[in-house]
Amino acid sequence: MKIETIYVIENNKFGKAISEWAEGKRIQVVATTHKNDNLSEIIDGVVLFHENHNFSRDDEDTQTDLSDGNKAVHKVDINGTLAATNSNFNMWLDRNRPNSILILGDEEVAKNANLPNFLEGIEN
Repeated sequence: MKIETIYVIENNKFGKAISEWAEGKRIQVVATTHKNDNLSEIIDGVVLFHENHNFSRDDEDTQTDLSDGNKAVHKVDINGTLAATNSNFNMWLDRNRPNSILILGDEEVAKNANLPNFLEGIEN
């Protein structure tokens, strides 16, 4: 499984954290907006990072719109058990084989100490 492109929300601390991680993995990162009408045509899946099921309204609305358009969706509770959370995410990647994904998360998730550990466990 090889993710080629990650879309993140522009001007967002979480998107910046994902961009920094992706640079080291040689994954292209593209900034976009929640209201981008073309997202359903250019992404294969959506990953929504959250803390204890707290989602921003914009992230949840975007994820719901794309899910309704039959895009694969995965939610990552960054406060969950790291091994199980990584395993579930890697299985989702293997099962859905997305080449391009939209990764959503609010600014609080960017500050979470578990985020770097989770990202390092992604098999790409």
